[in-house]
Amino acid sequence: MQGEAKIVELSLVCGRPSAYISCDDSAVPEPGRYLLAHEAGSDAPLATGVFAAAYRSNGFVAAPPVPPAGAQGLCYMFAVRWGLDSSCRRGAASALIAWNDDPAPLLPLVGDAIGQAAAVALVCANPPPELPLQVEVHPPPAMVDVCIWSDYAAFHVERDSVDVLVRSLTQPQWPAMGGTAQALVRTEMPCGGLADCGVCTVRTNNGPQLACVEGPVLN
Repeated sequence: MQGEAKIVELSLVCGRPSAYISCDDSAVPEPGRYLLAHEAGSDAPLATGVFAAAYRSNGFVAAPPVPPAGAQGLCYMFAVRWGLDSSCRRGAASALIAWNDDPAPLLPLVGDAIGQAAAVALVCANPPPELPLQVEVHPPPAMVDVCIWSDYAAFHVERDSVDVLVRSLTQPQWPAMGGTAQALVRTEMPCGGLADCGVCTVRTNNGPQLACVEGPVLN
């Protein structure tokens, strides 16, 4: 689905520069999904994947970094969104873990979890100051304990760090995770699934997967 998007205000999200983007409601990326943005009038061959950190009327606040100026985009609604809705029952516990210390793409899950009366814990070295009071904040060393009691865990991780994350969660001396887990793998997705270019390939136990169409949220 193609639509125009326009940066109308620069702002800070989790202490990093970002932007409020005005666009049609049909182009607003749901949690875990992305808008593939091109700079207006640019001949640059690569597009930028843009995720939402918060929602406003007539648009959304993008997760850092700042998208291309005058962005135009293609919204790929076949991208995989978070599975929190099906994983969290009333009173369940949700863990949101910023592996690379960037919690911004996880923030839309906070309202969803609170709306389901789920307990919410954010594991992050530098949490945003505007979190609701219902959210427990834990430092990175508490990740294992938080994962053990969680019914659902959502990670945000850069692709280069996926192997390290998996090794950290599967050490033999650690108990198994308490519930289901997903990871939003942040990586370049220049073709948005149109060309199967393979730039965004992520190695998984199910073989290589393309983050642009089989993710970027992966089980």
